Amino acid sequence: MESVVSYKISNPLLIDKIASIVFWRRSSDHTESTIFLPNNICGFGLTLSGSFYVKNDTRFHLMPMYGTRNTLIKPSEIRTEGDFLNVSVRLKIPNGLSLFTKIPMNVIYEEDAVSLNDIFTNQEISNLSNSLLETKNDEEKIKVIELFLVSRIIFSHPPLFVELINKIHTSNGNCRVGQLASHFSVSERTIHRLFNKLVGINAINYINLIRFRTVLQLSSNQNTDILSNALVAGYYDQSHFIKDFKTFSSIRPLEFFGKSSFDKVSDFYNF
Repeated sequence: MESVVSYKISNPLLIDKIASIVFWRRSSDHTESTIFLPNNICGFGLTLSGSFYVKNDTRFHLMPMYGTRNTLIKPSEIRTEGDFLNVSVRLKIPNGLSLFTKIPMNVIYEEDAVSLNDIFTNQEISNLSNSLLETKNDEEKIKVIELFLVSRIIFSHPPLFVELINKIHTSNGNCRVGQLASHFSVSERTIHRLFNKLVGINAINYINLIRFRTVLQLSSNQNTDILSNALVAGYYDQSHFIKDFKTFSSIRPLEFFGKSSFDKVSDFYNF
């Protein structure tokens, strides 16, 4: 048995920063592995019970109880053990974790997974853990997480970065770094520096990710024309589209949207 429940943020200091807090539960008899596709929405997760594993090469590795994963570049195969509960903070700005730490995102995401103990102090994480363990329901847990996040806001994103993100998203990834540089009268180097520091990857890779996500969302109805959706996202060459899709999903588009592959993709991160 699996359930995914999403809650909106109520704290006014977080409404423009946090998209939602998501409670992901699995019973101990849920033993099948699941695919997570690259996405730009998850800041960090808190595993409150059970265990969470991600496959690297040929083996599954245990993930930090409280941590963040690099979800921007490649798909990952995951599985859980025990009666599993993970609480995920989904951010409006990609990798909005950069609002809460001075550590550059490209440093944090040098590894596939990072413990929150490496980002915040051990005392802060210990206090957060103890407070969550004392809660009785989802609503109380949300209040604890909101208070933690409010206490950790140390940074405001530069207006240029916010405008760049909005431009990329409103175009569904149908843009180029050179076009963005010209539109905002800045150098391409400036744009890449902002993305490496605040997202963790350069602007080209981020645009490619948003194109992929656009095609994925438009094609979630299996009766749609995948190539037409690729055109909407700015792919002008079929081979380029297939290459990008394989990078983010590990298989070709027609294979992915076949029933067996499509059904194995997790709803938790993907739609």
